[in-house]
This record gives sequence, C-alpha cells and structure tokens, in this order.
Amino acid sequence: MPTRAVLFDFGGTLYDYATLEPAERESLVALARWSGVDAAPDVVLRAHRNAMRRVFREYLPRRFYLHRDLFRDAVVGMLEELGVRPEAAQLQRYRETQWERHGRDFVLRDGVVDTLRALRARGVHVGMVSNIDDDQLAHLLAVAQIEAYFDAIVSSERARSCKPDPTIFEQAIRSAGCDPEEALFVGDTILQDIAGANRAGMRSILLWHRDDRQPPDTDPRPHHVIRRIPELLELLV
Repeated sequence: MPTRAVLFDFGGTLYDYATLEPAERESLVALARWSGVDAAPDVVLRAHRNAMRRVFREYLPRRFYLHRDLFRDAVVGMLEELGVRPEAAQLQRYRETQWERHGRDFVLRDGVVDTLRALRARGVHVGMVSNIDDDQLAHLLAVAQIEAYFDAIVSSERARSCKPDPTIFEQAIRSAGCDPEEALFVGDTILQDIAGANRAGMRSILLWHRDDRQPPDTDPRPHHVIRRIPELLELLV
C-alpha cells in the first residue's frame, strides 16, 4: 500500500533536546538564585531531576494534561526540595528567560529541512503530532522556522489528548485524509510515540540516535528503526 502521509513527533525527533539543555540549566540555576537559594548548580539541577521524575510518573498515565502544568510542578518541586516557597513572579521570569535562550541554542537535527522538502516534492502529506501546549509549540516552530513545510500540525492541547492516547493520532490521520496503514509515524520514544502509533494502526519508525546501546528488544516494537531523519525516505512505498 502506498505511503500517503508521514507524521512526525517534534521534540527529540526533529530536534535534539540536548541542544536546549544549556538554556534549561542556566534558567533553573537563575531561578534558584532569584528565590534566595545559594546551593551549587549541581545541587539545583539534581533537585530538578528528582522532581521531574516524580512529576512525570504522576502525569504519564493521564489521557490529557497541559505540559505547562507538568513543567511548573517539576520546578515547584525543585524549589521545595531546596527549601524555598515558589513565587509566581519568579516562575514567570524563569519561563521568559528559558524561552529567550531557546532562540540562542535551538538546532534542528541534520537533514530535517531537506527531508521535509523531499516529502513535499513527492506529494506526501506531512504532519506533526506533538505532546506540547499551543503557546510553546508556536514559540518553538517560530525558532525552528519549519512550519511552512507541514500540511497539518496537531498539538496535545488542541487534541485534548497526549500520546500515547489514541485520540491525538486519530485527529492527525483525519487531517491527512488517509487510512492509518497508509501513514508512517516517526518518533523517538517507545512508550509514547511507538506505542501510540502502533495502536492507531500506522507503521511506526523509531529514530534511535544513541550510539552507546541498541534499541530495546521489547514490546512495543517499531516497524522500522532509523539513525538519521533522511533514512525514512528509503521506507516510502
């Protein structure tokens, strides 16, 4: 069956979260300083990792949530672990600083723009399915300058559904105007991207960008594994 649509995850797939880590580290340490915490940066960052793990485990089973709430709860948890009470003005200042530094550091993965252009040239529907709030999605798309390459973009906030919940995938397939088996889904996470795409009946492609180990050989399994975004062009039929 011919491929009529290719749908992409955004964060982790079209860009590497690691490129934004300096902005995140700097902003978290700055927030701690504004809040009166003079602990070493590694202490601040460890407190945030601890809080993020706790919050992520709490949020992941939910069918839908706003990511601004998840990230806020992680930052609040960090500050509480460091012994201070969060203030709304400081949290807003942190968010503004973080977004400003995204523009400084953001980098797409190699070959993304050329691959999107090639898909459009082949007449394939190009879509995005992202677990992200609308305001942050608009911000990152403006930084990335790739929105024009997409025929449809579905955010979790717009769908009121977060991957791997099927609703967000179903909306993306309807936007593509094709059957699920005529669509490829490209993502970098097993439990959200691959699990959700498989349940929706699409062919799933795992972008595996780690050099230190192989993809896990457990369910859910992707239909294909690629190391670089342009490799997906070889999978179109």
